[in-house]
Amino acid sequence: MAGEPRAAGGERGPALAVGAVSHADLGASALFRALLAGEAGEFYRWSPWSRRDRARAAQAAADSAQHRGAVADVLAEQNRAWNAGPDVLALVDALRQPDAVAVVTGQQLGLFAGPLYTIYKARTAVRLAERLGRETGRPAVPVFWLADEDHDFAEIQRATFARGLRGRAEAAVRHATYDDGRDPDADRGPVGRIVLEAEATRRALAELEAALPDGPHRGHALALARDAYVPGRTMRDAFALLLRALVPDVVMISADDARLKRLVAPLLAQEVRRWPETLAALEARSTALVAAGFHAQIAPTPVNLFAMGEGTRLPLDPEAGGLALRGTGQVRSPADVLRQLDQAPETLSPNVVLRPLVQDTLLPTAAYVAGPGEAAYFAQLGPVYELFGVPMPVIEPRLSLTVVEPSVAKVLDRYGLGLAEIGGEAGSSPEETLAGLWRRLALQGSDLDLDAAFADARRQTRAALDALDPVVLAASPSLDGAAGAARAHIEQALERLETKTVRVEKQAHDDVRQRLARAQAALWPEGHLQERALGPLGVVARHGLGALAGLVDAVPLDASPSRPGGPRQHSVVRV
Repeated sequence: MAGEPRAAGGERGPALAVGAVSHADLGASALFRALLAGEAGEFYRWSPWSRRDRARAAQAAADSAQHRGAVADVLAEQNRAWNAGPDVLALVDALRQPDAVAVVTGQQLGLFAGPLYTIYKARTAVRLAERLGRETGRPAVPVFWLADEDHDFAEIQRATFARGLRGRAEAAVRHATYDDGRDPDADRGPVGRIVLEAEATRRALAELEAALPDGPHRGHALALARDAYVPGRTMRDAFALLLRALVPDVVMISADDARLKRLVAPLLAQEVRRWPETLAALEARSTALVAAGFHAQIAPTPVNLFAMGEGTRLPLDPEAGGLALRGTGQVRSPADVLRQLDQAPETLSPNVVLRPLVQDTLLPTAAYVAGPGEAAYFAQLGPVYELFGVPMPVIEPRLSLTVVEPSVAKVLDRYGLGLAEIGGEAGSSPEETLAGLWRRLALQGSDLDLDAAFADARRQTRAALDALDPVVLAASPSLDGAAGAARAHIEQALERLETKTVRVEKQAHDDVRQRLARAQAALWPEGHLQERALGPLGVVARHGLGALAGLVDAVPLDASPSRPGGPRQHSVVRV
């Protein structure tokens, strides 16, 4: 493992050793690396590494808050419905105070709490809120934004788990899927409104039971899922109830609420009236990003709004001086859309450009905890924030980590591998990476130096053929083709012999392949970094509910273990 491990632990989980690997080694974008290194300041209003900037952003957020009481009333009602305890309700009440701010993060409503990084984002927000409160002396509240208006059901319908190093490598990764029999890509409208069906829920829970890894807390993990995912409940409420169990000290918010939509109706109305200005601001910043050598995460498009109907969420497109509901042939005048917004604000929804502004209009957001993709969004949004008169928060990169189980650690140590190496080069498939590692390690474990032996044989064969060519051509120039064919035949035969020899040698070391495959499945399931694929209930099954907080809390906020004072890195946590 890269980095010098340090001991960590506590009452909430096993003893841990934390190392680090750079985000560059894991394929992070140039823009995200620049943010981590403090070198992208022209595209972000505040630096996450500056205590002074954090304090100034908090002051700007507190000064701009317009709807504290109304939002807190809705949050109290929502969080009570999601089993909030007294501590969370006290955090909601704290938002009513004139100097209070929020540290916000959010995520789609992934099945069974989505991937691990959902929990890591929430825990990062909790820790950063605690730090901001200490630094500024003001109430700082961690808030998780439920992205329940998103309509991409295919992205959230499956949960993934690694079964560990027992059994066949081919069965190392398993899935649980919510399948209601409809096309996953069909428009169902906001995923948060989907009502769980009895049979689809039963099958998903049965698949979860089969997919979860073995561990002393497996029954508890299953019970948490069964308590949350109940037929007749919405996908939003099921997700929120499970997230509450996994991260009990965060406030949650759903903006798919008519009362909250009414509070941000002026912002949505501005987009209806002045969308060309939003588009121009976004295009100008996107051009500047690309000119600086970075990428533009968002492709600018006109009118950053959706119209929501019964089971639909359709983009609004400019057409013939009005706004068309994509794919329907219906065109409405701007006045009609504004009238709809006034009468039923919950029927309009922001897209990825306006959603952060809606969030930061409702909440006094001092900081937003973002993953690499989200951080790139915000690099494009500075001029849009200015256009709408909303203060932009500090963009805080979320804590990022990979959990290494003892059995996986043994494989890495035995073969001298690190996290990046077992993940492979960008663009290579897991199978290609595994084949390359297997070949190298199998041959290393052999007493035969096959690579050297066959390389020497090729050199000698080519030298002999080179010496023979003049003799053959001297006999008759017409033999040139025959000589070339003979050379190709001999080289192909030698290559076939090498392939067969290596295959036999590999078969003798099949255990190496099996170990590598299962370790790869645990760290890079199906080619994705662990935190982006595996579900948190797998950690709960193995180590208990408190381990999730213990893992994230063991990771340093501002410096990597191997580079004190340096930028945040990806942590490698051995349990």
